[in-house]
Amino acid sequence: MKNIKAYFTFTKNSLERNLSYKANAIMFFLGDIVILLVTYYLWKAVYSSSSEAILNGFSYNNMIVYVILSFVTQSVISTDVVSTISREVMSGSISSNLIKPISYEKRMLFEGLGNVLYNFLLVFIAGFVAVIIVTISNGESLKIINVILYFISIILSYFINFFYSYALGLLTFKTTNMWGVVQIMSAITSLFSGALIPISFFPEWAQGIFDFFPFKSIIYTPCMIFQGKFNGIEIISSLVLQALWVVIMAFIGRIMYKALIKNLTILGG
Repeated sequence: MKNIKAYFTFTKNSLERNLSYKANAIMFFLGDIVILLVTYYLWKAVYSSSSEAILNGFSYNNMIVYVILSFVTQSVISTDVVSTISREVMSGSISSNLIKPISYEKRMLFEGLGNVLYNFLLVFIAGFVAVIIVTISNGESLKIINVILYFISIILSYFINFFYSYALGLLTFKTTNMWGVVQIMSAITSLFSGALIPISFFPEWAQGIFDFFPFKSIIYTPCMIFQGKFNGIEIISSLVLQALWVVIMAFIGRIMYKALIKNLTILGG
């Protein structure tokens, strides 16, 4: 327990660092708002041009809630671990950080929690209140159990996203310039996670492919749980799958760390 408490220092430092650069965060936030508005008007056009009120299990009101909820979910589980690792490798500070008597993985995890707390305060609270208001105003049912299960699900989502990002960040031990790779993987993650389009809108063969990757469990699962789109068995199986992906991604990260640390290329001084 004493060792774990020491890691919360990194959470505190990360939160304070984010609070110190509010202008930077606000610019990213405004950019995300623009994307949210574009997505909203896109779906509005889709439903306006459709002769059917329900598309793949989503009404127009369902979709508006999903769009906002996926946005706030993605914001609260995001972590800057790839950039942090890459920055340390490029500056050369990784050498001193690796010899410290602490787990590098845990340090990154708790630094990521600082980002979570910051995004929770800046985006999630207001966004989630908006989701509740829109849901109730549209006359949709809102079950407390689904809200509770949603929060359990996004906790698992954070760990999946962290270990995935951590494994991706470790590639900077071998390839120092990760900008292109990060942009490509970010686009793939947004598509495969359901952040842009609900997975149910894809053909069944594509949905089958998505099942082999962890992305679906990051955004789509918690959003579907909140909206009551999953029944009891589906909720249980989805949460179990999320927990399984946490274990798998953590294992992959540790294997990669052991393999790549042997050939680490350090730049800077």
